[in-house]
Amino acid sequence: MINKFINSIKNLPTSVVAIILMVVSGMCASTMHCLIRIETLENHPFQVAFYRTVFVLIIFLPIVFKEGASSLKVVDKKLQFYRAIVGSGAMCCMFFGISITELAKATALLFTVPIFSTILAIFFLKEIVGLRRWMAMILGLIGALVVIRPDVGLGLGPLIILFGAISWSGSLLMAKKLTITETNTSMTFWQAAGLIPATLILSIPFLKLPSFEQLIICFFIALTGTLTHFCLNAALARAEISSLLPLDYLRLIWSVTLGFVFFSEIPLNTIWVG
Repeated sequence: MINKFINSIKNLPTSVVAIILMVVSGMCASTMHCLIRIETLENHPFQVAFYRTVFVLIIFLPIVFKEGASSLKVVDKKLQFYRAIVGSGAMCCMFFGISITELAKATALLFTVPIFSTILAIFFLKEIVGLRRWMAMILGLIGALVVIRPDVGLGLGPLIILFGAISWSGSLLMAKKLTITETNTSMTFWQAAGLIPATLILSIPFLKLPSFEQLIICFFIALTGTLTHFCLNAALARAEISSLLPLDYLRLIWSVTLGFVFFSEIPLNTIWVG
C-alpha cells in the first residue's frame, strides 16, 4: 500500500510534486510554531531552540545509518557554514518572537519571507520575476504593514519576527544554491548541527532540566521542524523559489485554527486583510 502510494507520487509531474512538498512543509511549520508557543509558556525560547536542534540530530541518525556516511558529504563547506550562521540568527529570532506574539499574527508576519526571498533571488540567483510577482511583492509589503499596525505602536515580538524572516530568506537562498551540490539529507543534517553552537551559548543562562512531557514536546518541535526543512529542500530542488514560496500563504488557515484551539486566539480583521 505504502509503496503503491509512493510510486503514484513519483509518477506525478515534477511541478506538482514540488507544490505538494511545499504545502506539507507549510503545515509542518505551523504545527511547529504552535508547539513552540506551548513549550515556551514554561521554558525560555533559547532553551527550547537548543533542545530542538539536539533532537533533530537524534531524529536523523536512523537516516544516516540507512543511507551511509556518504549522504552527509559536504561539497560547498563555506556556503554550509554561512547558512548555519544565518540560520542560527533566524531560528533564535523566530523562537523568541513567536513566544511573545499571537500565533496568527506571527504566521502572517512570516509571510514576508516570500517577499524578501524573491527580492534576494532576483539579485543573487538572477531569477526572472514578471510584473505579476512584482505587484504581489508590493501588495505583500503593504499587507505586512497592515498586520503590524505601526499606527498603534510596534511590538517587540513582531519586529523580532520580521528580522528573523529576513534572515530566514537569506538562508533559503543559500539552500537553493546548495541543492546543486548537496543532498537533501546533508543539507538538513548540517543545518541542524550548525545551529547547536549558537543556541547552546544563548541558552546557557536559562538552561534547566525539562520534565518528560516538555521533552516530548521538544521532540515533536524537532520532528515537525525537520519535516519542514526536508520537504522545503526537496521542493526547492524541483522548482524556482519565487514560484513556490507564495504557496506558504496557505499556512494562515492552519495557524488560525491552532491558535483558536490551543490559545483561544481570535485574529483581528487586520490580520486577514494583511
